Amino acid sequence: MLVIHGLLGIGKTTIAKAIFNLIAYRFEGSSFLEGVGESSKTNDGVLQLQEALYYEILGGRNLKVHGVSKRINVIMEKIHHKKILLILDDVDKLVQVENLLGKCNWFASGSRIIITTKEKKLLSTL
Repeated sequence: MLVIHGLLGIGKTTIAKAIFNLIAYRFEGSSFLEGVGESSKTNDGVLQLQEALYYEILGGRNLKVHGVSKRINVIMEKIHHKKILLILDDVDKLVQVENLLGKCNWFASGSRIIITTKEKKLLSTL
């Protein structure tokens, strides 16, 4: 896991996009989720992020389970064996990461998770 931290407007998202574009082809699945902090403000927003993650990593399959915690389990079950690249852009709080990835300890060897944030306190919690 890599965290890119810095002030608003310094280019964190641009760096993450450049990395994504350079290396995404090396993975079995990849997803770039922008604006995680803003989207996570509502339950519907979290559900949409989970749907996008699942859809992009598994190449078109829809996530048909309702509820944030149930979806975390389904996501984990379906992609834990895949080598993935995941970028979570503009994360504000640890719970936003947990709503998408659970506890982050179930990814296949070689997977890469990149998080961009302006919140310095988030660094010590990941």
